[in-house]
Amino acid sequence: MMSTSTKLWGGRFRSDLSTETEDFTQSIEVDSRLVAHDIWGSQVHAIMLARQGIISDEDLRQILHWLGKAESDFRDGKFVLKPEKEDVHMNVESYLIEGAGSEYGGKLHTARSRNDQVLVDAHLYIREQLLDTQQGVSHLCRAFLSIAQEHTETVMPGYTHTQHAQPISLGFWATAYVSMFLRDQKRLNAAYELANLNPLGACALAGTSFPIDRKLTTKLLGFDRTHEHALDVISSRDFIAEPLFALTLLMTTLSRLGEEIVYWTTYEFNIATLDDAYATGSSIMPQKKNADIAELTRGRTG
Repeated sequence: MMSTSTKLWGGRFRSDLSTETEDFTQSIEVDSRLVAHDIWGSQVHAIMLARQGIISDEDLRQILHWLGKAESDFRDGKFVLKPEKEDVHMNVESYLIEGAGSEYGGKLHTARSRNDQVLVDAHLYIREQLLDTQQGVSHLCRAFLSIAQEHTETVMPGYTHTQHAQPISLGFWATAYVSMFLRDQKRLNAAYELANLNPLGACALAGTSFPIDRKLTTKLLGFDRTHEHALDVISSRDFIAEPLFALTLLMTTLSRLGEEIVYWTTYEFNIATLDDAYATGSSIMPQKKNADIAELTRGRTG
């Protein structure tokens, strides 16, 4: 049966997808942030294939050249992801085949499933985002420690039910947030450990008969270790759920801080004053100075 499908996976198909199916299944809006990660995963996979003698050195040179060009062209706006190619993986592979030709580009997918690519991209992206978030939390910890050191004897009221409860110091209040943020960091660290496992080599669900080297791809992608069980890693998404939980609790901490900033900067409480750079005003009431950043932080907690 002759295939008339234009899809890279269209071997047995006699027609293309309907427009409705294509619109429903494509993920270009989300995938655009994964281009660099997808290319990195492909570069490492190609290097491993060459090291194992599965593809030639010339194959590797061509593949790496065109993958590098895809990344630079994407940054320059010359390579745009197309919805009809469904996702980042198919777009990058199509770019490679169109540039290098199928004799080179067609070999990249040897010993690899799209499941591999989905998972590698997700692990790399989540790991990157967790590191960025942890860096931000570390900055917050240092800022609150600085406040604590400067205000060990600055007396202020501690509140329960928004009423005066016990006298505390501003430093004591600040170290409470340091304690909260450090706990958030522990959860982010635990999520990072799950994200920093190498799924590449699991293929569709049960690995491959090609003599691949998963230790090499683990090293080149900077993962801590290889995810051992192919079926487990292909079918699991806890490495996504755990970061979401950790980030939700971090946002809860930030929401609490935002609420205190909103209260403290009102005329009624008058404990703190917002710098003009971090406040907004009113189009009709000139006396207003609104803590929009704190309010929006609370709102984005969900």
